[in-house]
Amino acid sequence: MKKLLVGVVLGASVAVGVFGASAGGWVQSAQGASSESVAMQLSRMVLSKEGYAAMIKQVMQGMVQASGQAADGKTQAKLEAVMLEALPYDEMLKFNAQVYGSHFKDSELQDIMTFYRTPTGAKLVKEQPSISGDVGQLVGKLIPERLPALMKKHGLTK
Repeated sequence: MKKLLVGVVLGASVAVGVFGASAGGWVQSAQGASSESVAMQLSRMVLSKEGYAAMIKQVMQGMVQASGQAADGKTQAKLEAVMLEALPYDEMLKFNAQVYGSHFKDSELQDIMTFYRTPTGAKLVKEQPSISGDVGQLVGKLIPERLPALMKKHGLTK
Protein backbone atom coordinates (compact mmCIF):
# COMPACT_ATOMS: atom_id res chain seq x y z
CA MET A 1 0.00 0.00 0.00
CA LYS A 2 2.90 2.36 0.74
CA LYS A 3 4.26 1.85 -2.81
CA LEU A 4 0.79 2.62 -4.15
CA LEU A 5 0.64 5.87 -2.21
CA VAL A 6 4.10 7.02 -3.26
CA GLY A 7 3.45 6.09 -6.89
CA VAL A 8 0.08 7.80 -6.93
CA VAL A 9 1.41 11.00 -5.38
CA LEU A 10 4.39 11.16 -7.74
CA GLY A 11 2.24 10.43 -10.77
CA ALA A 12 -0.34 12.94 -9.69
CA SER A 13 2.27 15.65 -9.27
CA VAL A 14 3.22 15.19 -12.92
CA ALA A 15 -0.43 15.19 -13.98
CA VAL A 16 -1.15 18.36 -12.02
CA GLY A 17 1.71 20.06 -13.79
CA VAL A 18 0.41 18.95 -17.15
CA PHE A 19 -3.24 19.76 -16.53
CA GLY A 20 -2.82 22.62 -14.06
CA ALA A 21 -2.88 25.40 -16.58
CA SER A 22 -6.09 24.08 -18.08
CA ALA A 23 -7.96 23.43 -14.83
CA GLY A 24 -10.54 26.14 -14.77
CA GLY A 25 -13.38 27.28 -12.68
CA TRP A 26 -16.06 29.85 -13.31
CA VAL A 27 -14.77 32.85 -15.24
CA GLN A 28 -14.02 35.50 -12.70
CA SER A 29 -13.82 39.21 -13.29
CA ALA A 30 -10.31 40.58 -13.42
CA GLN A 31 -11.60 44.14 -13.02
CA GLY A 32 -10.07 46.01 -10.12
CA ALA A 33 -6.99 43.82 -10.17
CA SER A 34 -4.83 46.49 -11.76
CA SER A 35 -2.02 45.97 -9.24
CA GLU A 36 -1.70 42.38 -10.44
CA SER A 37 0.11 41.51 -13.63
CA VAL A 38 -2.09 40.76 -16.60
CA ALA A 39 -0.72 37.21 -16.56
CA MET A 40 -1.82 36.76 -12.93
CA GLN A 41 -5.27 38.14 -13.76
CA LEU A 42 -5.60 35.53 -16.50
CA SER A 43 -4.30 32.81 -14.20
CA ARG A 44 -6.97 33.69 -11.60
CA MET A 45 -9.60 33.76 -14.32
CA VAL A 46 -8.91 30.25 -15.59
CA LEU A 47 -7.91 28.58 -12.32
CA SER A 48 -10.34 29.12 -9.48
CA LYS A 49 -9.55 27.73 -6.04
CA GLU A 50 -12.55 25.41 -6.32
CA GLY A 51 -11.50 24.31 -9.80
CA TYR A 52 -8.00 23.56 -8.57
CA ALA A 53 -9.28 21.46 -5.66
CA ALA A 54 -11.60 19.59 -8.04
CA MET A 55 -8.72 18.97 -10.43
CA ILE A 56 -6.55 17.58 -7.61
CA LYS A 57 -9.39 15.28 -6.56
CA GLN A 58 -9.94 14.10 -10.13
CA VAL A 59 -6.24 13.52 -10.77
CA MET A 60 -5.80 11.58 -7.53
CA GLN A 61 -8.85 9.41 -8.25
CA GLY A 62 -7.55 8.70 -11.73
CA MET A 63 -4.09 7.81 -10.44
CA VAL A 64 -5.49 5.43 -7.82
CA GLN A 65 -7.75 3.85 -10.43
CA ALA A 66 -4.87 3.50 -12.91
CA SER A 67 -2.77 1.79 -10.24
CA GLY A 68 -5.27 -1.07 -10.21
CA GLN A 69 -5.60 -0.85 -6.44
CA ALA A 70 -8.38 0.60 -4.37
CA ALA A 71 -8.17 3.46 -1.90
CA ASP A 72 -10.91 4.02 0.64
CA GLY A 73 -12.45 7.46 1.08
CA LYS A 74 -10.18 8.31 4.01
CA THR A 75 -7.02 7.42 2.06
CA GLN A 76 -8.28 9.31 -0.97
CA ALA A 77 -8.86 12.42 1.16
CA LYS A 78 -5.37 12.12 2.63
CA LEU A 79 -3.83 11.83 -0.84
CA GLU A 80 -5.68 14.96 -1.93
CA ALA A 81 -4.49 16.79 1.20
CA VAL A 82 -0.90 15.77 0.44
CA MET A 83 -1.12 17.14 -3.10
CA LEU A 84 -2.80 20.38 -2.02
CA GLU A 85 -0.08 20.91 0.56
CA ALA A 86 2.71 19.91 -1.83
CA LEU A 87 1.49 22.33 -4.49
CA PRO A 88 -0.72 25.01 -2.92
CA TYR A 89 -3.22 26.91 -5.03
CA ASP A 90 -1.37 30.24 -4.73
CA GLU A 91 1.84 28.65 -5.93
CA MET A 92 0.07 27.11 -8.93
CA LEU A 93 -1.35 30.54 -9.76
CA LYS A 94 2.17 31.98 -9.75
CA PHE A 95 3.46 29.18 -11.98
CA ASN A 96 0.60 29.68 -14.43
CA ALA A 97 1.13 33.45 -14.48
CA GLN A 98 4.85 33.01 -15.05
CA VAL A 99 4.26 30.65 -17.97
CA TYR A 100 1.48 32.75 -19.52
CA GLY A 101 3.67 35.84 -19.19
CA SER A 102 6.58 34.13 -20.91
CA HIS A 103 4.47 33.04 -23.89
CA PHE A 104 2.22 36.07 -24.45
CA LYS A 105 2.49 39.85 -24.46
CA ASP A 106 0.14 41.74 -22.13
CA SER A 107 -2.04 42.76 -25.09
CA GLU A 108 -2.40 39.11 -26.09
CA LEU A 109 -3.25 38.13 -22.52
CA GLN A 110 -5.95 40.82 -22.55
CA ASP A 111 -7.33 39.31 -25.78
CA ILE A 112 -7.43 35.88 -24.15
CA MET A 113 -9.24 37.28 -21.11
CA THR A 114 -11.73 39.00 -23.41
CA PHE A 115 -12.46 35.61 -25.01
CA TYR A 116 -12.89 33.93 -21.61
CA ARG A 117 -15.51 36.54 -20.73
CA THR A 118 -17.67 35.47 -23.68
CA PRO A 119 -20.27 32.72 -23.19
CA THR A 120 -18.13 30.28 -25.18
CA GLY A 121 -14.98 31.21 -23.30
CA ALA A 122 -16.78 30.86 -19.97
CA LYS A 123 -18.02 27.43 -21.03
CA LEU A 124 -14.50 26.38 -22.04
CA VAL A 125 -13.12 27.42 -18.64
CA LYS A 126 -15.93 25.56 -16.89
CA GLU A 127 -15.60 22.39 -19.00
CA GLN A 128 -11.80 22.23 -19.29
CA PRO A 129 -11.19 20.26 -16.08
CA SER A 130 -13.73 17.65 -17.16
CA ILE A 131 -12.27 17.53 -20.66
CA SER A 132 -8.74 17.14 -19.28
CA GLY A 133 -9.96 14.45 -16.90
CA ASP A 134 -11.66 12.54 -19.69
CA VAL A 135 -8.53 12.68 -21.84
CA GLY A 136 -6.43 11.67 -18.83
CA GLN A 137 -8.63 8.63 -18.20
CA LEU A 138 -8.32 7.52 -21.82
CA VAL A 139 -4.54 7.96 -21.76
CA GLY A 140 -4.33 6.40 -18.30
CA LYS A 141 -5.88 3.21 -19.62
CA LEU A 142 -3.64 2.98 -22.67
CA ILE A 143 -0.26 3.66 -21.11
CA PRO A 144 -0.21 0.67 -18.71
CA GLU A 145 -1.33 -1.58 -21.57
CA ARG A 146 1.27 -0.34 -24.01
CA LEU A 147 4.33 0.37 -21.85
CA PRO A 148 5.48 -3.17 -21.01
CA ALA A 149 5.79 -4.28 -24.64
CA LEU A 150 7.31 -0.97 -25.74
CA MET A 151 9.84 -0.95 -22.92
CA LYS A 152 10.84 -4.47 -23.91
CA LYS A 153 11.01 -3.49 -27.59
CA HIS A 154 13.39 -0.62 -26.77
CA GLY A 155 15.58 -2.73 -24.50
CA LEU A 156 14.50 -1.18 -21.23
CA THR A 157 13.18 -4.46 -19.82
CA LYS A 158 13.63 -8.13 -20.62
